[in-house]
Amino acid sequence: MRYKGVIFDLDGTLVNSLEDIADSMNTVLKRYGFPPHDVDAYKAFVGRGMTQLVTRALPEDARDEARITLYRDALLAQYGENYLRKTRPYDGIVDLLTE
Repeated sequence: MRYKGVIFDLDGTLVNSLEDIADSMNTVLKRYGFPPHDVDAYKAFVGRGMTQLVTRALPEDARDEARITLYRDALLAQYGENYLRKTRPYDGIVDLLTE
């Protein structure tokens, strides 16, 4: 069978980007005076987009719409500059895609 194209989900499927996401969010949290989280905590924070990630990473008393938007925008900028520092393909992915 011949295909015209293939669509892949990248983050968390083909590449492990969790550390870069965590580092970027932690940078934003620290910038605004909030405590950072361990990388493992981000496993529960990711999966529903950047707005949900920010909401989950913030303390409950800081989860108003204006701050979430501000911190999300800061996260997007931070991650945009740092998304390839630690992100790597999962084991076997390069070989699988080469086949």
